[in-house]
Amino acid sequence: MTGEILNAYSVISRSRLYAGMAGAPLPISLHDIERFLTARPLLIDRDEFDAAIFALDDAWREQWASEQKKTNKPRK
Repeated sequence: MTGEILNAYSVISRSRLYAGMAGAPLPISLHDIERFLTARPLLIDRDEFDAAIFALDDAWREQWASEQKKTNKPRK
């Protein structure tokens, strides 16, 4: 099941939108998940699936923001 969720996240995140001058990644939406599920059957509870995808996305965006802060620190 874990592999299925990770694969789904990978596919869903490919259609991610970005905003602003820095190209900040926007969160995955329910619409993005719905689009994925129209072509694939879901073998687990939908609420659990959504929660897992959103948790993975939150973790990924948090990591992205952390890396941006490290990259953009002013040099002394």
